[in-house]
Amino acid sequence: MNTANLGYLIAFLSMFVASVATFPFTDAAREWGSVAINHYRLILAFIVLTILCTFMDKVSLPAVFTSPTALQYLYLSSSGIIGLVIGDYFGFHSMAILGAKQSSIFNTLAPGAALLFGYLFLGETLNIVGIMGVAVSIAGMIWFLKGSGNAEDKAINIHEYGSMRKGIIYGILSGLCQGLHITLSKKGLLLAPILSPAHATWIRVFAATVAYFGFTFARGRLKKDVISVINQKRSMIPKATYATIFGLILSIILVMWCVTLCEVSVAQTILSMSPMLVVPMAYIFYKERITYQTIMAAIVSVAGVTMLIWRNPIENWIGLYFH
Repeated sequence: MNTANLGYLIAFLSMFVASVATFPFTDAAREWGSVAINHYRLILAFIVLTILCTFMDKVSLPAVFTSPTALQYLYLSSSGIIGLVIGDYFGFHSMAILGAKQSSIFNTLAPGAALLFGYLFLGETLNIVGIMGVAVSIAGMIWFLKGSGNAEDKAINIHEYGSMRKGIIYGILSGLCQGLHITLSKKGLLLAPILSPAHATWIRVFAATVAYFGFTFARGRLKKDVISVINQKRSMIPKATYATIFGLILSIILVMWCVTLCEVSVAQTILSMSPMLVVPMAYIFYKERITYQTIMAAIVSVAGVTMLIWRNPIENWIGLYFH
């Protein structure tokens, strides 16, 4: 298996792991709010990743902090703050307002953003077949979500998290942040000395934790918005912990690995297919129906990803056929 195909496989695995954590995160976001859940998952992830790095990379605790270069800290820290603080803040707010299914539709903006930022920051390009594959996959995902049931939507028509318009705007901003942070991550991972995926994830989480906790503490809201909320609804801790381990730690480590093996736009397109797993889960948890339209839309989206992965052989075949 060549490196690119391995990268695609890892991206699919990361997408699956993240999808498993979607509904526990949704439940925790609705009970605690996006501020409390973000603080909890960041501090938990930081502790777990610090331990993982010392054992997996076989380095001392001080070396975990000192071995990366300043430039690696710059790119990976920026990626962490954009992806895990700003982007996830928008994402969790959108999820709490719109629900897991409807908020997932804005993930389809991420591949286009990754394609643009990948070109600007990394010089990565796709041929016309690859660009068509991204477009077909995005169209299929939108059709897929539009064709699914709305039992979950009806369940959240009345809530305290904000208007539907706010949920849509936050969803769009979240999708754009996804495309930018994955590009900055790869920029940092390509620098020497080569960091492990776990160590790169640690830098991102470390920067996000310091930034978010520092901001909340400076506003004097840490106790009220985080500690008190979590203490009042401690029953959500198991769900938040489960979702953090799978949806943040393991999923992001896999993302950091896959982007070193393939283009960020391809990786982000695969990662954005999480609705394909979220909607069947919504059927289980919210009794949403799965229609023939959703099945056909899933086939279209998979066809788009197939075009994207096999873009070079397809382009060569087209060239031979017409010449």
